[in-house]
Amino acid sequence: MAENKVIIELTSEQQKQIKEATGKSITKLSISPAGSSTLSDKDLRNVSGGIHIES
Repeated sequence: MAENKVIIELTSEQQKQIKEATGKSITKLSISPAGSSTLSDKDLRNVSGGIHIES
């Protein structure tokens, strides 16, 4: 089965901003789905840098 990928082509302005910030030339972003399951609210807060207070 072929893997689903999303390819985003960056504009010249986006490429310029990335080059200035990282020193790397990037023209396209290729994104593969991480999985088919959904994250719980707690997991989502953990990966997004939020804090979770147990109640």
